[in-house]
Amino acid sequence: MKILTLNVTIRSNRFSDNVRFGQRVRQAVVSVILVFVLFSAAWAETRTSVDLIEGFPRSYTVREGDTLWDIASQFLRRPWQWIEVWQEGDALYPGDVLMVSAGNNGPRIKVLKVEKRSPRVRVITTAQPVPTIASDTVRSFLEGPMIMDSAELSQAGQVVSGVGDDVVLAQHDRFFAAGLPTSTTGFYRVFRIGESVIHPGTGETLGSQTIDLGTARIVSEGVIATLELVTAKREVSRGDLLVSTNAEQNRLSSFTLHRPRQDVTGQIMRATTGLAEFARLDTVLLSLGKRDMLREGDVLEIWRSGRSLTDPTTGELVTTPGEPVGYVMAYRVYDKFSHGLVLECRQPVQMYDHVRRPDA
Repeated sequence: MKILTLNVTIRSNRFSDNVRFGQRVRQAVVSVILVFVLFSAAWAETRTSVDLIEGFPRSYTVREGDTLWDIASQFLRRPWQWIEVWQEGDALYPGDVLMVSAGNNGPRIKVLKVEKRSPRVRVITTAQPVPTIASDTVRSFLEGPMIMDSAELSQAGQVVSGVGDDVVLAQHDRFFAAGLPTSTTGFYRVFRIGESVIHPGTGETLGSQTIDLGTARIVSEGVIATLELVTAKREVSRGDLLVSTNAEQNRLSSFTLHRPRQDVTGQIMRATTGLAEFARLDTVLLSLGKRDMLREGDVLEIWRSGRSLTDPTTGELVTTPGEPVGYVMAYRVYDKFSHGLVLECRQPVQMYDHVRRPDA
């Protein structure tokens, strides 16, 4: 009788363990399913439909001087969605023909590689693919420092003195410098620190403006290097800084147009041009950077807040509705800020206009 009771107790404990184990498995499965459902719902909410513009062309032949933004604007109401409708995803070249179809699964763009044949001897030239943006519009901002953060400034070299103890240096003068970073080209950009760039909303220092002084080339290396001032836009003196002009650093990255990965809001700030208004293809400074998950190629909508006016009937202050102004694309992203190119604007873009994820 005692033995029977012991067997029943053991079996009962095993049964309870199995029940508890089964409950834990079911709870885990339910949790996984719930997370999946919530994630799917959130992902679905962030998706934006792809809409063609009214009267879009059924076909388009790529031309010299086109950019991806220009081409996408021919078809899409939201040009940054180009990657979603471009099936092949390969580089485009002048002469390619784009065919547009609007199916049940949304619009699609196919690329027809057209090759003209002739019985004559053909001269084959190496064509350049269509860029995302025209590099000439931002070349001056890539070749010389405009806004630099503290990390970049800490790695810059410094002018010590002229070879002949000259206090002020002009073109073709030689000088000594210390702490030079490596330059694959042997050339350096000489600059001076200007005003600090302050976030208009938080008061945080984002970086420093720089004043371009000229370029110098290395003559002899060492702890104290000797350089020659090749070009001089202004006089150079002791304490001015140098950064390398490596070709890789000045190269415009190849990227695709897309929306930021998360909802972000920032502002447009002034650049070294000193202008208060900006037009299409102007470079602007954005108060968003890598810490805000911004990437090169991210397209942001420019938004202007409403103005405060006095209601003529009641005498009370009222705020006019805000309005979209255009789009800007981040093409060089730093930790706290970015350089952006105004891709489209319905009216002049102004300092402190807001930027945000499109259709957020």
